[in-house]
Amino acid sequence: MKNSSFEARQQGRVFLIFIVLVLAMGAGLIVANQMIQRTSDWRAASLFPTPRALSDFELRTAEGDAFTRTNLEGQWNLLFFGFTNCPDVCPDTLAMLAQSMQQLELMRRDEKPQVVFVSVDPERDDGELLGDYVRWFNQDFVAVTGDEDQLEALSRQLGVVYFFEEPDERTGFYNVDHSAAVLIVDPEGRLFGRFPHPLTPDDVTADLFQLTRL
Repeated sequence: MKNSSFEARQQGRVFLIFIVLVLAMGAGLIVANQMIQRTSDWRAASLFPTPRALSDFELRTAEGDAFTRTNLEGQWNLLFFGFTNCPDVCPDTLAMLAQSMQQLELMRRDEKPQVVFVSVDPERDDGELLGDYVRWFNQDFVAVTGDEDQLEALSRQLGVVYFFEEPDERTGFYNVDHSAAVLIVDPEGRLFGRFPHPLTPDDVTADLFQLTRL
């Protein structure tokens, strides 16, 4: 009788362990499925698990007005760092963003993201030149720049890297290498994620459509 009682208790323990393992596996499958669903929801965007708060900064617009973190609040924002003499990445990216804005209009999305072009080359990009450059792509695009300290204060927070190449000895022309990702800042002024380079307008538009519905 003692052996039977012992075997019964053992069988009970085995059964309980089995149930716990099944439940754990089920929970794991649910979590994995949710992660897959969240990942598959985005065609191009890489979103951070937790949005990163941004410290205040101050740049200036092409019109000479102050541009701070407050200007990022209240709407979704797409920030792209570059310079007007950029031969390919900058115009290609801005053209792609302009096309995405047009597609969102066709999809009747009234609340489109604010696109901000941040020039890291204030010596050559300022005032009317900078404003005309971004408006050529889209009249609603915002262009900003600042001095070295101001640009560094923002670029460091966003994980943007750029550096100036040596000027050409004959012409004095110089190139600027810079990060090519488009940064996503949410309506609370937090770094929400990014669109890594290269990008296609359809993928960006699909993700922006979802973002503006959050």
